[in-house]
Amino acid sequence: MVRLHYIDNLRWMCILMLFPFHAAFVFCAGWYGYYVSSDYTSTAAHFLTVSVEPWIMPLLFCIAGLSTKCALQKRTPLVYLKERVTKLLVPFLAGLVLICPVIAYYALKFHTGYTGSFAGAFVHFFSSMHNLRDLNGLTGDFSVDHLWFILFLFIISVMALGMILLGRRLSGFHLSPDRVSLPVLCLLFIPIWLLNFAGINVTGYSIISYFAMFLIGYYLFAMDPVQARLEKYWAGLLAAWIVLTIGVMWTYGIILGHYEVFWGSSAIYVLTGWTGVLALMGAGRHLFDITNTFTAYMGTASYPVYIIHQAILVAIAYYVLMLAIPPALQFAAIVIFSILLTFACYEILRRIPMVRALFGIPGQRMKTA
Repeated sequence: MVRLHYIDNLRWMCILMLFPFHAAFVFCAGWYGYYVSSDYTSTAAHFLTVSVEPWIMPLLFCIAGLSTKCALQKRTPLVYLKERVTKLLVPFLAGLVLICPVIAYYALKFHTGYTGSFAGAFVHFFSSMHNLRDLNGLTGDFSVDHLWFILFLFIISVMALGMILLGRRLSGFHLSPDRVSLPVLCLLFIPIWLLNFAGINVTGYSIISYFAMFLIGYYLFAMDPVQARLEKYWAGLLAAWIVLTIGVMWTYGIILGHYEVFWGSSAIYVLTGWTGVLALMGAGRHLFDITNTFTAYMGTASYPVYIIHQAILVAIAYYVLMLAIPPALQFAAIVIFSILLTFACYEILRRIPMVRALFGIPGQRMKTA
């Protein structure tokens, strides 16, 4: 399979979007909880969060499924499985020890007035693991925080590999791209929505729904005719996504106060998010199927940046909120300085051989898959 540069570009664009997205949570007190929160509640920040949350993680899981299709064309299942351990499980465990306690430290300081040392917060973080019914890290207790995505992706990758190998054994198993029309692609939001009622739910979707999206990426989005179909109708899909976001999520959800649309149990939430996935897949192939030095750098950096960004953003937000400046400037400062410091940390980490593997950074001679 030819390298799909737009897939790489969509991936790093999603990761970059997480900086303003997570910074917006700081100013959404009353709607969402976060590790640190401003006393100022911003409707604009809420607009941003509900515009991004329905589609960003579904898109990343679909991209992961498509990338798995490419990977298994060049690797044996055993090699692929070993790579999932080194690229997903190892960075997850490293992040759980090195990144999550930093987030917990600032959450503990902000929400409880904790004045002790980082070592004390570190001990508190892991000692709270026994409370398995409430692993909420918003006040400094144990939580996998944003690393849930890596954990879910590892579990789903292993499960999907078994299903894919079983499908290969079934000689009659064949999916024709001619049957995957645009209406069929759009109606896939229905099973995704129904699967939300089972399994662990994170950011509006269950792990079973994410599993389904991964398989959709593998079996459907990896087909060139399906990609071409989405590209053909990208403008219409984009318009539909904008209408759903502004007309339903903003107007019906925020302005009129019908907050039930912000959860995965709402069909309209899933429809909005899924339309965004289809629109971005089509627009990505049409507009962003390019490669250059910058996109190659961002493609390599996006994964370790994802792992470390939340700790840096929370730390910066903690100190920025102490500044007597307008909330809009606080938001801008959090986003800008978080991006700069996160990439600075990445530049340091990628130069340390023993550390690279802990954060999923490929070696100097390795290429990302």
